[in-house]
Parts: sequence; structure tokens; C-alpha cells
Amino acid sequence: MFAARSKITNLEAQIGILKKKVEDVEADKEHVEAELRAQVVSKDKDLHAKDVEIAELKRRLHEQTEGRRRPRY
Repeated sequence: MFAARSKITNLEAQIGILKKKVEDVEADKEHVEAELRAQVVSKDKDLHAKDVEIAELKRRLHEQTEGRRRPRY
């Protein structure tokens, strides 16, 4: 009977340890997901800024090429 109770106590302790490990892994997962979301937002902002820059450069290029095509008097 003592051996069975001892075994149960050890298994309960192992369950506690495993639950703590699962909680730690879940916390790490949430932290990593938050970092990835922040990186995605940052990249989206960078891409938007690049899109704006590209549009401006295209506009300038168009202005310059249109200026060359018009006859100058």
C-alpha cells in the first residue's frame, strides 16, 4: 500500500512539473507570436512607404519623359 501511495505521489509531482512546462511553452509561444505580429506590422509599414516612394519616382519619371516629348518652341 505504501508503494502504491508513493507511486501516486511521484506521478502527481510529475504532472505538476509537466503542467508548468506546458505553461512556460505556451507563454513563450505567445511571446514569439507577438514579436512576429510586430515584425509583420513593421514590414507592412516599410512596404507601404516603399510603395509611396515608387509612386513618387514613377510620377517624376513620367513628368520628365513627358517634358522631353513635348516640342519646345
